[in-house]
Amino acid sequence: MKRKTPEEVVREIFFDNEKFARAKGREFFEAHIEAQSPVITLVTCSDSRVHPTVFSEKLIDRVFVIRNIGNQIESSAGSVDYGVIHLQTPVLLILGHVNCGAVKAFLKGYADESPFIRNELNHLCIPVSPFKGEGNFEVAWREAVESNVHWQVRVALERYGLLIRRNRLAVIGAIYDFANYYGRGFGRIVVVNVNGIREREALLKHRALSLLPEELRREVVV
Repeated sequence: MKRKTPEEVVREIFFDNEKFARAKGREFFEAHIEAQSPVITLVTCSDSRVHPTVFSEKLIDRVFVIRNIGNQIESSAGSVDYGVIHLQTPVLLILGHVNCGAVKAFLKGYADESPFIRNELNHLCIPVSPFKGEGNFEVAWREAVESNVHWQVRVALERYGLLIRRNRLAVIGAIYDFANYYGRGFGRIVVVNVNGIREREALLKHRALSLLPEELRREVVV
């Protein structure tokens, strides 16, 4: 694929924004000029293949987004706190993804990266280290991605346990599977953890997923 020039990309930005602004109109913006009222705090990866549009086309004033390499809470804790505590979103969605480059970098070694990248990747030590040098790399990579999501949920449980116990917050650990590794279809978000619960049968019965039709619930829970 031919690499675009800076000028071409800048043109796209402002052409696309022009279409967006014209399509929405004054009333759309007046509804959220004074304050925001999101219902989801999303912690996800900066990977360009992963965006909130995979689960919603209506993102403005609905999703408070925190992005970093490896979808980590600790490297962006203040922003996550803002969404959960200040904005009081009822859902904290930790969305990892298959083929995560940050997890791969940790597994392969990142000593030659910049100090700032190394600093962010260091936070993956606990969830990802056990898979370093383990057997088939592709399998280890996938398992490490899932382990990282479980770790982020654990961090959330420690930070927001009171809100969870009062049923004011549900922490959903999920993986965006654009490669169909889980066999549920390309582009599916699969649930691997809710409030620290990982067992499939328990997840299928979890209150947070109770409004999903049973057929869909069985599709998304792995």
